Amino acid sequence: MKYLIIAVLALAACDEPEVDKPSVIAAKAECKQLIAHIAQITPQAKDTPPDEIVAKTSIEDLQACVASPIEIRQCMLSAPDVAGVKKCIPSEDVLGCMTKANKARAKAREAKKVDDVDPTVDAPFDAIRKKCYAGDAKAADDLKVD
Repeated sequence: MKYLIIAVLALAACDEPEVDKPSVIAAKAECKQLIAHIAQITPQAKDTPPDEIVAKTSIEDLQACVASPIEIRQCMLSAPDVAGVKKCIPSEDVLGCMTKANKARAKAREAKKVDDVDPTVDAPFDAIRKKCYAGDAKAADDLKVD
């Protein structure tokens, strides 16, 4: 009986692969560009082709990049050197503000039954996130997320 349950669970796990949403596909592509860019500007990686470093990047590291705020990824992509990359990393307060805006956006998407990016739903929350990232750590204070 135990083996039958394991077999059924294994078959259920193999049933259908999860398909990435268009926004996730775009974020993965951006993250691969970011990893290649960082490899190009990092002295430690100067002897390794950026494409090789991208290919060796773990799934977990790629997923962590995809989960990071788009503003941070875009800032890092435009950074001319490692010091510039470091300047893209916001404070905990700013990250908290951006996270609150993300949660409110997710709630709004759920209420409108939107599964992925929707400029009409997302625009006000994206504007708040930009304010957060620009340094206004209180920009999301008026949002209700609980």
